[in-house]
Amino acid sequence: MLITMLFILTGCWSRVELNELAVTVAMGLDKKGNKVLISQQIVNPGAIAAKGGAASSDAPVTLFKETGNGIQAADRKMITSSTRKIYTGQLQMLIISEELAKEGLSDVLDHISRDHQYRRDFFVVIARGTKAEDILKVYTVIDRIPANKMQRSLDNSSKAWGTTVSVRMDQFMSDIISNGKEAVLTGIKVQGNRNLGETTKNGQQIDPSAKLQYNGLAVFKKDRLVGWLNEEESKGYNYTQGKISSTSVVFPCSRGKKNINVEVLRTQEETQFKKINGTPQIDIKISLEGNVSDAQCAIDLSNPETITQLEKLTEKDIKRTIAAALNAAQKKYKSDIFGFRDVVNRTNPKYLEKVQKDWDQEFPDLQVNVAVKADIRRVFITKKSFRERIEE
Repeated sequence: MLITMLFILTGCWSRVELNELAVTVAMGLDKKGNKVLISQQIVNPGAIAAKGGAASSDAPVTLFKETGNGIQAADRKMITSSTRKIYTGQLQMLIISEELAKEGLSDVLDHISRDHQYRRDFFVVIARGTKAEDILKVYTVIDRIPANKMQRSLDNSSKAWGTTVSVRMDQFMSDIISNGKEAVLTGIKVQGNRNLGETTKNGQQIDPSAKLQYNGLAVFKKDRLVGWLNEEESKGYNYTQGKISSTSVVFPCSRGKKNINVEVLRTQEETQFKKINGTPQIDIKISLEGNVSDAQCAIDLSNPETITQLEKLTEKDIKRTIAAALNAAQKKYKSDIFGFRDVVNRTNPKYLEKVQKDWDQEFPDLQVNVAVKADIRRVFITKKSFRERIEE
């Protein structure tokens, strides 16, 4: 018996060639009347891959904009001004305007959670005091593609200074949905002359006319932006989350106008809930190691008592920044950005059941105790200031 076998070769039926796509690396969302303005920062492959390795004079990216009743409508309409299909699968940065965030982001998050093209591993920030589209228009130096610059600056500033947070879309959506912790996002603004920043000349200057700068943390309550933490409060918040891996604590010398700088390294955080005599309390314990990186005072760093004094000053300064963050969140915004409800749930779920419905009233008056332990281990190469060594 003759048997005929039919082999079916399968492939990717929805495949699209790369040269048929316009790849979006950053996207901005603004409010325009009752509609949404979407801006797409799209890579210009010809400018990036210039012949002979020379930098092209063409703009490394181009900006497409469109307005619609929602992201989906605006995105689809944008194809009328593009010769290629716009592809958001390589999105690195999403910039949302402050105005839109204050109205609520449930519709934005709903679209992104449903659209299969979004990978949800891109970073999300808030355009502070300006439009999201204006952020995407600024030419940047070093990193020619602005999206790359924004991504790397966000990551580096959170690690080396501690006043920003690197939040990806999946984490942001999780915080919005969660009942245990409110969301925070980093703010970004244009520093300098925004109009000059939109020209190619901005990227050709040693001192650019306009720069992109991260500034403060946006505080959310559910899906709405309710306010901002300043630099001190932002750093205090990050201490409570155990997210400070490197930063500086600066305090004045006992005499004169000079300063001492302690470089903070390897912080650890522990947060617990307890009830004392029926009073609910949160205990936050911060431990850290540090180095004396800059001593402009005439102090003896070889004396253990001096080191002990510097440790106490460091602890006091960190407690002050945490207190500022707690005051802003509890009294000003009444938003549990610290995740205290999660802490209570892990420690005493029965108590949380009692106060769950009234947590918005419980949180502002919740007693929070902060303990900081600093351990200064090194004073680098010399224990004397440079000024002291000159005068010897």
